[in-house]
Amino acid sequence: MKRTIENLINEMEGKLSGYAGLLNYRYMNLCVKAEPVALISVQLENEEGEPCNLEKLADAFLADQYTYEVIPKHPRHIFNICKGFKEVHPEFEQEVITPDDRNRLHSDQDDEKHIRLKVPEVNKDRHDFLMDAVKALYDQCLVQVDKVNAEYPVKLAPKLVGLSEEEIEEAKKKMEDSQKTHKDICEKYLTNKQKEIEDAYQHYLDEQAAKKAQEDEIEATRVNRSSNSMKMGSYEE
Repeated sequence: MKRTIENLINEMEGKLSGYAGLLNYRYMNLCVKAEPVALISVQLENEEGEPCNLEKLADAFLADQYTYEVIPKHPRHIFNICKGFKEVHPEFEQEVITPDDRNRLHSDQDDEKHIRLKVPEVNKDRHDFLMDAVKALYDQCLVQVDKVNAEYPVKLAPKLVGLSEEEIEEAKKKMEDSQKTHKDICEKYLTNKQKEIEDAYQHYLDEQAAKKAQEDEIEATRVNRSSNSMKMGSYEE
């Protein structure tokens, strides 16, 4: 295959990979669980009002699959950190905590405050919002992918002039296979994100069902005790 054709296909693949990667990055920032990559998108301001990354002002880690813990390097950074997260991830529940023996993050932590950020539970409303959002992002990505997939066969055509039938078919197939591969990758990102949302919603429903069962059991126990108490009172009379 001619070098110019290979270069053209590589150029196309670079664009398609870029759109697929952007879709995946956006999905990871549309948090169902606490994703480390969601911290990268947070832009803060230092004391001079200059933009900076989170790592300049704080240390951060995942406390569990739904919770971030952010330890400011100085208490004066707390406001800017909370503001930065609010702008990028307004859905996160924020709580500023002063450590004590119960909620100290590590044994040698001093009495400085830290910030706890929780990804909200996926109830019915959030489930519907997330499902609409991931489909909208996929559709936006697909518009760009389809545009590239329509553009590059046109660019390929002049480079096929003078080639044998076998070489022409080989070049066309390689381009078509690459286009299909990248489109499949985008669809896989969509399917995986939708499953993640559905699993989180089912987890919420299971928790609600277990909570309801526990409440029903407590209420049944209360009713039984009340009934027994009334019976004992009637016997005493």
